[in-house]
Amino acid sequence: MKTTLISSLIVVLAAACGGNKPAPTKPVEAKMEKQEMAPELTKFHDILAPRWHADKGDKRMADTCGAMAEFQTKADELTKATPPATADASKWTTGTKELLDAVTALDASCKAKDATAFEPAFEHVHNSFHGLLESTGGEHNEAGEHKEGGETEHKM
Repeated sequence: MKTTLISSLIVVLAAACGGNKPAPTKPVEAKMEKQEMAPELTKFHDILAPRWHADKGDKRMADTCGAMAEFQTKADELTKATPPATADASKWTTGTKELLDAVTALDASCKAKDATAFEPAFEHVHNSFHGLLESTGGEHNEAGEHKEGGETEHKM
């Protein structure tokens, strides 16, 4: 009886702890993603990613607004860049303009110190970046992951 009780307890505890399920896999490192991403997009991504992944709040807004000159410069460079070979040229042109417009709107919320407008404007920059990434053959799904060339994944 005692052995049965102990065995039952072990089974219950193992089930509660997930048994022998493997640990969830981590997304491929951003470093690998950058190797696949067009260089023009990588430069913008390097400015966007650390700020996008920061906790929402005053510091995120201050850090992002403090980098607006870099955002503007890199978005402007993208509008002048030749579309990557993998890009749909029409979607690339539209996407670079949308990204530049989104950055300009984000800058306006920063200059107005409008915390209410900041997050939606910043999200628009993020979504515009992903739209541009998709124009090069990369993918963006609802979970915020993107793949380029079917090779890599990164939560962004």
